[in-house]
Amino acid sequence: MGRQRLCGAVCSMLLLLALVALAASQSPSPRPSPAPRLSLPPTAPAAKPSSPPPSAPAPRLSRPPTAPAPKPSSPPPAAPARKPSPSPRPAPMLSPPRSAPTPRPSPPPGSQAPPVPRSAPKPSPSAAPTPRPSPTPAPPALPPAPKPSPSVAPKPSPTPAPKPSPSPASLPPAPPQPPSSSTPSTSSSLGQLSPSFYALSCPGVELAVRDVVRSASTLDPTIPGKLLRLVFHDCFVEGCDASVLIQGNGTERTDPANLSLGGFNVIDAAKRLLEVVCPATVSCSDIIVLAARDAVVFTGGPSVTVTLGRRDGLVSQASNVRANIIDTGFSVDAMAASFAAKGLTLDDLVTLSGGHTIGSAHCNTFGERFRVANGSMTPVDGSMNTDYANELIRACSVNGTVSAGTAVDCDSGSASTFDNRYFGNLLDGRGLLRTDAVLMQNATTRARVADFAQSQDSFFASWADSFARLTSLGIKTGADGEIRRSCSSVNG
Repeated sequence: MGRQRLCGAVCSMLLLLALVALAASQSPSPRPSPAPRLSLPPTAPAAKPSSPPPSAPAPRLSRPPTAPAPKPSSPPPAAPARKPSPSPRPAPMLSPPRSAPTPRPSPPPGSQAPPVPRSAPKPSPSAAPTPRPSPTPAPPALPPAPKPSPSVAPKPSPTPAPKPSPSPASLPPAPPQPPSSSTPSTSSSLGQLSPSFYALSCPGVELAVRDVVRSASTLDPTIPGKLLRLVFHDCFVEGCDASVLIQGNGTERTDPANLSLGGFNVIDAAKRLLEVVCPATVSCSDIIVLAARDAVVFTGGPSVTVTLGRRDGLVSQASNVRANIIDTGFSVDAMAASFAAKGLTLDDLVTLSGGHTIGSAHCNTFGERFRVANGSMTPVDGSMNTDYANELIRACSVNGTVSAGTAVDCDSGSASTFDNRYFGNLLDGRGLLRTDAVLMQNATTRARVADFAQSQDSFFASWADSFARLTSLGIKTGADGEIRRSCSSVNG
């Protein structure tokens, strides 16, 4: 009997313990503590505050009674490991274009998936709390890593893409360089005249020549006219190559037409100065052109921009002079033909004849306009003004003959000034040389003379153009010429 009672007491005790354990398992008090631990990683607590009632724990107990039952049956650590997985998903939902990652978390959780999508849309409005729990579960954030990678990839990709593209674009400029190197810079520079030809090699060349011309003209007022005549006689024979400066037997300088030339000493003085400053650099032919230009400026004429870079010729023959120079007995047609052979026009003929506005001529150069008989001189050119003819007779007659050594101003009353007075004198029959007077016998040239007589500006503008064409005749460059060390002889 005692054993039965003891067994009954033990059984009742065990039954009581079992009931207590069952009651403990079903009682709500022990469960709330683990529940918050499990609910912290998920966003369920965040979803509950969205409802108006402040008592968030009550709804939690009502909904999870079925959910927590299976959770204790399964190992507790596994359940929280899967629940934090939805936490990293709100991070991609923060960016509106990344709405696609939401369907991905739904398939892996399985049975627990339904509560997660419900809570997922709720934390979306509250974007602030979601990034805080997300940093804790770093490992689950690895799967979404490939998604941000494409967003980062397109950013660097466009930057390197344009960088390599300009590099090949910059490569094509290299091919144009070989052609430039194939053509030597010296030949190209020597083959083209330029106002700045000596800008680097001898920048003071124009100033040096100008100073020499000014000094010489101040001492001798006839120098400007001589320098202007010198450039005519040089350029019309062998071209503007300083061949008229070379001394020696049978050179251009020995021809009778050139015996009255002057101004050689001025060119030589400028050359000596430049050889000190810029040795073997400036040609004598360029010095002649610059000196003639400066002679016009010194006497009040227009300043003309001239191109430079000529080289000095190697040939100078007296036999070439008569075939190219204008003789004082030429008609308009003969002069026009000579100018046309040089590529010059009738307008150039009239304009360049205006160079006679400065300088002088010896009496024997216009002697054919007078007849000497019985110790007297009589004009034979009916176009000459009578008063002007008598002035010339008085100036040139010596013992009934024409004085060869006497010089007379080419432009009566204005021989020291470069102006348009020369053309006015032609209209009045006061042209000194026959080549001057015949310009009035041609309708075209006569009209141009009248134009220049009325407008000095028109004459100056035309002079600049014609002088540029004159000083471009027969220029020599490169191996066709040389830079003389002395203007009176070729380099030996």
